[in-house]
Amino acid sequence: MNKLANLEPKALWRQFFNITQLPHPSGCLDALRNYIVEAAQSKGFETQVDEAGNILVRTGEAPKLCLQAHYDMVPQKNDDVVFDFTKDSLSLRIVDGRVMATGTTLGADNGIGVAAMLALIESDEYAELRSRMPMELLFTANEETGMQGARQLKADWLHSRRLINLDSEEEGVLMTGCAGAVNMTASLKCRMDAEVPEGDAAVLLSLTGLQGGHSGMDIHLHRANACKLMNRFLKHVVVNFEARLGSFNSGTLRNAIPREAQAVITVPEEIVDEVIEEVQYYNDLFKEEYGPSESGLSFTAQPTQLPRTLIPEEIQDDLLNAIEACHNGVWAMGEGYVDTSSNMAHVQTSPNGEVEILLMVRSMNEERKRACASAIQSAFLLGGFRVDFAANYGAWNIDKQAPMVQQALRANPALKLDKVHCGLECGVITELYPDMQIISVGPTIHHPHSPQESVEIESVSRFWRFLLSFLTLDD
Repeated sequence: MNKLANLEPKALWRQFFNITQLPHPSGCLDALRNYIVEAAQSKGFETQVDEAGNILVRTGEAPKLCLQAHYDMVPQKNDDVVFDFTKDSLSLRIVDGRVMATGTTLGADNGIGVAAMLALIESDEYAELRSRMPMELLFTANEETGMQGARQLKADWLHSRRLINLDSEEEGVLMTGCAGAVNMTASLKCRMDAEVPEGDAAVLLSLTGLQGGHSGMDIHLHRANACKLMNRFLKHVVVNFEARLGSFNSGTLRNAIPREAQAVITVPEEIVDEVIEEVQYYNDLFKEEYGPSESGLSFTAQPTQLPRTLIPEEIQDDLLNAIEACHNGVWAMGEGYVDTSSNMAHVQTSPNGEVEILLMVRSMNEERKRACASAIQSAFLLGGFRVDFAANYGAWNIDKQAPMVQQALRANPALKLDKVHCGLECGVITELYPDMQIISVGPTIHHPHSPQESVEIESVSRFWRFLLSFLTLDD
């Protein structure tokens, strides 16, 4: 706590530290939920928890405004870090004016927003503001896994008709729109081959050290996708080195660019050394292609035990060809912003013959979202996969002349208006509350959804001053 105790605003940083000491990855929110509820109830505020785990706090009668943030975090860690996100506390450090965790995601997305709301609830220095400005504070659950909490909100739960989402990641920018998205899952099941070709030896392929990042915010930054790079090599050795595929696993969450991949292949024993040399060639090739943006990239190979089973050749070929054909990255640009993109987030094969690939398509435009998703669907259908769609939601936009926008500009005339290529819960909430005016703000957070995640200390101070100014104007 000493690392954050003297930072301003103290109440916010105190709450943020407390949050980081409680496990709260998506799907494991009991500890933080109890903490938030107890903090609100200790001040005598009306507090409700719905079936989805969303928390609603009212600080008074007839609330005029709702503040909203999600209280789950993305659990990502470096491969060499031993850490259990369901049990362990984050280890924080301050580096070059930023707060970050050691070897893991920080959870500033959206922990800073949650901390700001808790500071307003808990700190006595804001008691007068609370009494003058009745508010609702909405803490949504499991945003990082398809906005599950926001999707299950009841349409009559909120009394306010103005809302500030605290989940943006660029301080000094007022977000007035966000992309919509759809989740895609390509899957198939096959009967594994029980026999490895006579004379084959096994090789373990490992791709590590990629930056990864947020599949919306960072999709245009020329970062490598571990699923796609590993697949590229696998297809090469299948075509040219008689390789057979035993397993292929890469990535975790749909909204994180995959950073690591592993695969087990078999090849004729007499060419194992040649294949390992080919891995070194591709390691150098990948580094040349991506340059400084992937300076930590490492692609290695080593002999390993023979797998018990192999993916049948025809399924193996369909899998690799479908992934090769599948679009990944920016699909369409707007005027100075990413309009449409896709992220191949996760590839997993299992010994029982199940293959699953997770993807996410984002867009500011419903028709282009449909077109991108359709192209990806076609690639996998041609490979014999089943393709399912889920968690589809539309883009969100607010008119620049709306009273909420104009009030924000009065609070800080220097604010830049922008739209963000990621999914904010604003889109889901707008569908439930069509007459709700919504804006989104936040501090500057770098590399969310990756172990390099950090938040700028000074930007948190400026974000906090803006929020207080807005609330004062609303008095």
